[in-house]
Amino acid sequence: MVWLIVIVILLVAFGPILWLRPSARDRRLTGLRSQARREGLQVEMRRYPKVDLAPEERVTAGGKPLAPLLESAVYLKPLARKLRELPAWRVLRGTNGLPAWPGWVFEVGTKPASPHLHRVLDVLATLVERLPEDVVALECEALNFGAYWLERPGNGPAELTSLAGLLAEAAAQLAALEQELADREE
Repeated sequence: MVWLIVIVILLVAFGPILWLRPSARDRRLTGLRSQARREGLQVEMRRYPKVDLAPEERVTAGGKPLAPLLESAVYLKPLARKLRELPAWRVLRGTNGLPAWPGWVFEVGTKPASPHLHRVLDVLATLVERLPEDVVALECEALNFGAYWLERPGNGPAELTSLAGLLAEAAAQLAALEQELADREE
């Protein structure tokens, strides 16, 4: 009987410690994000709006409008230089909205009014076709170019290396276009 009490006490004492161990999913994501940092990417968690909404996702039963947001890891590639001539923008994978590329639309209310936007879209068109299906959004800021990646269970180091290469290629293309536009202004 004493042994049974000792075993119960040990389980009560050490049980919560086992709950603190990271799950296999957490270990996989930590490994991916560590590899991303080694490949020169920054990783942040950000929200983005859901594009193709079902009718029940648009309003509540009481008629209040909804703005459903999803959360995703954003893999950011720092740009070689700050973008001054090119606009900031975000496009989402979907069909309801102002089209950027086939299957991609600008976030509602965020299409930049820039004379150079068409050049950006042309430069990145072939790159967008090579993106994995689980990249759900792309974003260009003054200092970074990023991809919202869902990090699905089948994705591993090889997929991350491929994504990092695509982001580096996009960042180089944007930097070259920025340089070309800046040179033209001088």
